[in-house]
Amino acid sequence: MDFRKFVDTAQRQVSTGYDHGMEAVLDRLGLQQKRDPIDVVLPALGIFAAGMTVGAMLGLMFAPKRGEDLRNDIRHKIADAKEKSVEGIEEIQKKSQSLLDSAKAPAEEA
Repeated sequence: MDFRKFVDTAQRQVSTGYDHGMEAVLDRLGLQQKRDPIDVVLPALGIFAAGMTVGAMLGLMFAPKRGEDLRNDIRHKIADAKEKSVEGIEEIQKKSQSLLDSAKAPAEEA
């Protein structure tokens, strides 16, 4: 019975004193976990987007045009971009429908 208590006590001490996590094991071996590329890319993209936003705002603030003219230009460019995107979406829908129809035709003949 004393041997059983000794084994239980030893197991508890080993299990509580040793961290089984991957980070702890690699740390004990003197290694570190490989970083995922997404851990580097996403923060860089966020910083880049913030810089672009600040640059665009500064460009608008110091633009040589009057505010009303600049707002009209921006409004027209946004409308043009929206129109082009709608046209692009419609074209993609037509192409995908034709591909779907051409894929269905051999299946219906069989």
